[in-house]
Amino acid sequence: MAQQNKSEPTNASAQQATKKQQAIQQTKPLIFTLILWMIFMFMAHIADYYWGISKHMIAFVVETTIFIGSSLGFSLADSISPHLQVAGFDMEVIFECTAYNFYLFVIALVLFARWTLKDKFINFAIFMLSVFLLNASRFIIMGYIGSKFPKVFHQIHDYVWTILFALLIAGLYLWRNKKYNI
Repeated sequence: MAQQNKSEPTNASAQQATKKQQAIQQTKPLIFTLILWMIFMFMAHIADYYWGISKHMIAFVVETTIFIGSSLGFSLADSISPHLQVAGFDMEVIFECTAYNFYLFVIALVLFARWTLKDKFINFAIFMLSVFLLNASRFIIMGYIGSKFPKVFHQIHDYVWTILFALLIAGLYLWRNKKYNI
């Protein structure tokens, strides 16, 4: 009986070690994702400095938001980039408004996710389309908020949307991992 009591802590510590190992294995892709994302962010700012990619991304966001919003019947004025007017509220679109940081995070996440190559392409499309649609929706919603409640525009823009983008990506990641039992 004395030996059984001694072996029980050994089994418990072995189980703890196994759980730690599993936690580390599940966390590795996210750690690698964060590291690569930081590198991508650095590279994006260098590329923007040398090639002005932000101008093209801003123009794309303004044009597609106008197209989507107008197609859905929202009050969007034909604006000249970098300005976008929704419901009479004028917004200046800057590089950070293009959601480039979330697109870069998605690229890094898909690269390190433990999915098959085919599933990486499928999930990449799902993530990118979701971020694109959320970003277009953000401009439309923020235009209406800005026109009705201009005093809270910046607080909602700076805090609520960043959290929503993070929740979207986390939710999609958990959903896709659950689909593959990861």
